[in-house]
Order: sequence, then structure tokens, then C-alpha cells
Amino acid sequence: MRQVRTNHDTLIQPHGVLLALREPELTIMQVSENVADHLELSPDALLGGPLSRLLFPAAVDLVREALADGRWESVNPLRLEVRGKQFDGILHRHDGALILELEPLSVAVPQSVHHSLRTALMSLQSARNLPALCETVVGEVKRLTGFERVVLYRFDQDGHGSVDAEARDASLEPYLGLHYPASDIPKQAREPYLRNWLRIIPDARYTPVRVVPPLRPQTGAPLDLSFAVLRSVSPVHLEYLANLGIRASMRISLVVRDRLWGLLSCANHSGPRRIPYEIRSGSEVLGRLASLQIGALEGRGAAERRASNRTRQEALAEALRGGSGFESLLERPKELLALVNAGGATVLWDGKQQSCGRTPPPELIASLAEWVEGQTGLVPFATASLPALFAPAVGSKEAASGLLTFALPGKPRRRLLWFRPEVLSTIHWAGDPNEPVATDPHMRSHPRRSFDLWKEEVRLQSARWAVGDIEAAEDLRRSAVEIDLEHQVLREQRAVRARDDLVAVVSHDLRNPLGVIQMQATTLLRTAGPSDHEFSRRLRTSAEHIQRSVDRMNTLIRDLLDLAKLEAGRFTLQCYPQQVGEMIEEALLILRPLADAKRITLTAASREAQVNADRDRIFQVLSNLVGNAIKFTPAGGRVNLVCDTRAGEVLVTVSDTGPGIPAHMLVNVFDRYWQARSGDQQGTGLGLFIAKGIVEAHGGRIWAEARAESGATFTFTLPLTERAAS
Repeated sequence: MRQVRTNHDTLIQPHGVLLALREPELTIMQVSENVADHLELSPDALLGGPLSRLLFPAAVDLVREALADGRWESVNPLRLEVRGKQFDGILHRHDGALILELEPLSVAVPQSVHHSLRTALMSLQSARNLPALCETVVGEVKRLTGFERVVLYRFDQDGHGSVDAEARDASLEPYLGLHYPASDIPKQAREPYLRNWLRIIPDARYTPVRVVPPLRPQTGAPLDLSFAVLRSVSPVHLEYLANLGIRASMRISLVVRDRLWGLLSCANHSGPRRIPYEIRSGSEVLGRLASLQIGALEGRGAAERRASNRTRQEALAEALRGGSGFESLLERPKELLALVNAGGATVLWDGKQQSCGRTPPPELIASLAEWVEGQTGLVPFATASLPALFAPAVGSKEAASGLLTFALPGKPRRRLLWFRPEVLSTIHWAGDPNEPVATDPHMRSHPRRSFDLWKEEVRLQSARWAVGDIEAAEDLRRSAVEIDLEHQVLREQRAVRARDDLVAVVSHDLRNPLGVIQMQATTLLRTAGPSDHEFSRRLRTSAEHIQRSVDRMNTLIRDLLDLAKLEAGRFTLQCYPQQVGEMIEEALLILRPLADAKRITLTAASREAQVNADRDRIFQVLSNLVGNAIKFTPAGGRVNLVCDTRAGEVLVTVSDTGPGIPAHMLVNVFDRYWQARSGDQQGTGLGLFIAKGIVEAHGGRIWAEARAESGATFTFTLPLTERAAS
């Protein structure tokens, strides 16, 4: 038979009895060994038998009714008589097990408990600020429970605890204002406090009691007592209480926005203290209400802070909107510093920096900004102990012991840094926080033994940045990003207006003079006539040069207009049913003389296919692709044009035997202003970009394939008409 090691998770405190029941029969599957102490029955007499072996039928019926209701929290405690004794019966289900705990009613419940609770609730609701609320809740819990000491223990950002309020008997030394290191209640120990709002230890000197059998018969797993009132606590925690001189304790969680904000810690030093279930429930209600009140007060404080900052935020936003850049924030230094209660601020942009207030030297700020960039990126980053994280800041502790910063997207980075100076302070610790845990020769942990007052002088730290400070920084960052986008939109709108103005000039004011030049060149050609006279030849040559230049300028104007229409989304087509073969033949008829001039063989193979297309625009695409192929194919080469159909579309392919296009350039061939050769002055670099726009406007696709020294291939598709596709 294997041995099972028992730990505190399968042990209970001895002031009550615990039973694990199997439903629906309510068979007793596990029981605490102290059942004999309370009820003079051995575990063997109960295990495997029905609950009726222990309870009268009326009491069993009461348990069944509570379970059938499904809300046992609202019916706990059940008043049960067991073998002539009165018990509080506490039910709960967890992890598939039904657990019934029996607590003897050895302590009478005061008749005035409900009145006391009502008075306490009214007092909590009347508290108008956080200190008053803290003072009220410790006083009311002490009055309700009768513990000798009740303290409000608050966790800070680092997990350390401080006693912020205290109600105690006059004979006890005060704990108010003392700090306790985070290791006294480590993070993993705080997690259960979020699930269990209340935990009580009536006598910290108890001897734990086993639950038998230790494993659940149904599953073979240990019985999970996480939510059991009687569950034993860690021996380390009991030793910690003993070192503090605490004989009985009760802990109530303070949970604000799903975060463990603090604890109401109740203690008895002179002896054990049993608290009836009703009073414990009332204390938990006070803790829950106090948590809601704390959240409301903090929320109200944050709202007031946001309201007071709204004017500052608006002033800074106005500076950004009306200024020349991010550095415009420094035009309102008072608002910039007051926004987060900073002593100095610096803005970095384009490799420059400008400051207001008290700041570190410029060279330190530059290196600090580079360090922060690697730590957090754009989002707000705050620390009250910058020298501990960034050693060079030690020399500027008077200006920069604290840092709050954020950056805006884009390159080069623009960053705002706020600084706070060092604040010297003294913390009163309950014992040396640097040696909180000890281990024995067997490597078992033990809590610290000394809680003598230990003073620590804190240096190289600024005042802590509050949550409201970080929220204000985030609000300013968001506004700056929005205003930055507004500026970009305005710049783009101005650029669009400038482009439209240019297009208007190009399309109207330039075309008219070009038309006149074209006509005058034609007149010059007629005047020169066919004569071989030197003057006539020179006149014809000049006129022909003028006409070619005019043609080139008209092509450029057409490309610029097409580019503007494509980018503005105003590109329109005049589509009619067209035979692809006819459009190809028309293009070849015009382009063949160019091929013949370079002794390039120009061939075409097409299949009859009908598309719905703008004839002039498709001719423009074909002229560009075939013209480029002729242009870059050496004399004596070949240019092939093939038309085929597949899957409801026509494919037109133009291939050549030219030098081809390097693979790394294929991704850019359809970009605006791209040219196959750098410095090529024969084209605008817009032809392929416009061809792509025309094809896609028809619902087609266009792509390039090429290998260096092996020619280039361009293919575009057009959807077949429904009649042709069928």
C-alpha cells in the first residue's frame, strides 16, 4: 500500500468537523479524524454510511433542501443538532465534491448583530475620502468582531505592505505607519486572497487534524479544501503569526477592480478568539462594501484629475495643431509640466532636443532616450527609481530620479520625456526588509523573527507616478498621434490640390500652345516642299524635330493625366464588345514599322475571343508592351505576341529576346516612374504603371516574368464576355 504524504492542504483546524459527501445519496466518503472529539464517533463508524448516521432525518432533509435550492451561500449556516449539540452547518461544492463543515455553537451570536452591521454600513457609506473610509472600516470591524487589533494593510506597486489605518486596544503598541516587505506575503500567497474573501484562525497554536482517507475514493486525488472554512493554513504562516505574538487572526480581502488592493487584518494577542459565522459574514460584507467604496473614491479622484487636466490637455493640443511640430509642446511649459506634476521635460525630434524646467544634460538625455527605446518602444514608460535602472542617471539624481516618457510612431522617432527630482524619505519598517526569510539546516523556510523598528533612508527615488499621471501621458500621446494624422491628411490634401492644379495647367494651358506649335510645324513642312535645296532640307528637318517633340510632350501629358485619374479614383472606361484579334492587328499595324527599322521579327498568334473593353485603352496597353519589347530587343531579335483563352478569360502575352529584367527588379516593374535602365530619358516611367491601372480597371490582371539575358515576358488578362465564355 503506497504511502501518501499529508500536507496542510489536506488538514483542517480542529475547532470543527469536516465531511466529504457523495451525491445524491449523501454518503460519507471522507471525514476529519477529530469527529470523535466533537461527537464521540469514530471515523470508521461513519465512512461509507449515509449522512443519517450522524444527523437526525429532519437535519438531513434540511441539507437536501439547501442543496436543491442551488444557492447554499444564501442558506449558510444551517442550524443543525447533532447528538444533542448545536452546530453551524456550512455547505459548499468544489471540484466535484460536496463538503459539509460543522462548527460548534459555543459562542452565542449577539442579538444586536444586524443592528450593528446596519450602523457600520451607514458609516462606510458616509465616508467622503479614502483616509476617512480606512479609519471607519477598521473601527467598525473591530466593534463587530471584538478583535484586539484591526489594521488596514495596503499593498503598493512593488507588493510591499503598509498599515494605513488601525483600531486597537489601548494596551497594544501601535502598528500604524509601519511597512512590511513584499516577501512577508509573497505574490503566490496573495493569489488565493482573490478567491477567498475571508479566512479565520481562531487559535494559531492549533494542532492540525487529518481528513481520512487522505484521497478521494471516487477519483484517487486529494480532497481540495481551497474553499473550506476549516482548512489548515501553512506552518510557515502559523510561525509568522507566532513571531508577531498573534494568537488568533482573521483576514478580509479588499479587492478593487479584480486587484488585491489590501487586507483587513484582525488579530488577538492575549488568547484564542472564536467568531460566529454570522459575524464573519457581516465582516465580509463590510470588506466587500469597503472595496466598492475604495474603487468609487479612486474613480472619483481619477475623474477629478482628468477634469483638472482637461484644460491643460486642450492647451497642449492647441499648441500641437498650431505649431510646426512635436516640439510645439514646449510653447506651453506650464501646462506640460503640471499635466503630470513633473519638474522638467524634454522633447526630441529629428536628432534635436529642447527642454523646459529642470532636466539632465543633453548628452545624458540622448543616451537615455536610446535606452528607453529598447525598453518600451512607443507606449508610456514610468519609473520612480531611474538611477537603479539606468546607472548614468545617478549623476543627475537632483533632476532625473524619476522618468515618464512616450514616443510617437514614425522615423526619426519623436519622444517626450518628463523628469522628477530625487525625494529623500524615511520608511519605518517592521524589521529589516532585506532579511525577511530564513532557512534551517534542512532547507525549510522560516519567517523572520524580528519585527523591531528598522528605519531606511530612501535615496535615488522620486515621488511615485500615479495611475492618473500615466493616463494623462497616454491621453496626450493619443492626441499627438491624432493631430499628427490630421497634419498628414492636410498635407496630402494640399498635395492633391497642387496636383490637380498642375493637371489643369498641363491639360489645358499646355495642350493649346502645343496644338499651335503642331500646326506651325505642319505649315513649315508644306513650305519646305520636296525641294532638295539646302534651306528646304534644313527646314524639313527642323519641322520634323518639332513634330516629334510635340508628340512626345502630348504622350507625356496623356500619361500625367492618366496617372492623376488613376490615383484620384476618377479613371473611367468606355467599354463595348470588342474582338481581341482585331485590337491586336491594329496595334501591330502601327508598331510594325518600328520593328522593321531595327530588323526585329514581329509575330502574332491569336484566337478569336470577345471581351467587353475600351478599345483605345487596350490599344494603349498593347502599344506600351509591344513598344517596350521592340525598344529593348537588339537588332535581329524577335518579339512574339500570343492570344489564348482559359477559364473565362483571355490571356495576351508579349515576349521578346532582349536582355530581360533581373529577378530582384520584377517586383517594381509596375511602380510609377520605374524604368528598366537608370538614367533612361526616353520614357516617363509611367507606361507600365498606367497599363496595370487600365487592365485592373477592366477586371483583369497583369504580371511580368523574366530572366536576365533571356528576354522578358509580359502577360495580361481580360474577362471574356458571357457569350464568349460559354
